[in-house]
Amino acid sequence: MDRKIRRTVEILEEEFGVPTWRSKDPLDELVVTILSQNTNDRNRDLAYRRLREAFPTWRKLLDADLPSVEEAIRPAGLGGQKSGRIKETLEWVVKEFNGFTLSPLDKMSDDAVIDLLTARKGIGVKTAAVVLAFGFGRDICPVDTHVHRIAGRLGWVNGKTTAEATFHAIRPHIPTGKAASFHLNLLKFGRTICTARNPGCGGCPLQRDCTWIKNKSVA
Repeated sequence: MDRKIRRTVEILEEEFGVPTWRSKDPLDELVVTILSQNTNDRNRDLAYRRLREAFPTWRKLLDADLPSVEEAIRPAGLGGQKSGRIKETLEWVVKEFNGFTLSPLDKMSDDAVIDLLTARKGIGVKTAAVVLAFGFGRDICPVDTHVHRIAGRLGWVNGKTTAEATFHAIRPHIPTGKAASFHLNLLKFGRTICTARNPGCGGCPLQRDCTWIKNKSVA
């Protein structure tokens, strides 16, 4: 699988370039990623802006009542669930690290951080990996619905497996130093070409390597 993934990294960089990004504070990244669950980027970003406008500090958010938090994040959907998760997460962070910070995690290994965060209700492997990649600058590739779908179509994993299983399956095969940028290029590829419905197979730069389209043509 090393060769296949390395080839995909190279092709997507030829197609989209090498992406750059600005890292967020890890705690901000964690809250943003909780908001992103089951919604799109536009609604997530709107909800986060509204949240920070309503509660400029994490202390003010933690002291607020749930209905106020739920109203602030309404654009992201599932407000009742997400508002509770955000407040519970902040309570845990303060208790665990004696303040509104995740900086102590920077001294821990990727696996240790994943184990610690995923022990919290509502935080999965994808969320933990996003915090590591874009909050701490770690060399790790989060697997969301787009990455999972593409991995299945390219035959890296069984299409019926879970996103978490896909994360563990492809993780050791991604070239060193390329994991986070690969994630961003896979996202762009999944949103513009390898879409869930009506993918643009005709102009796909990975068409030659795609088991999904080969199986489709045989059928």
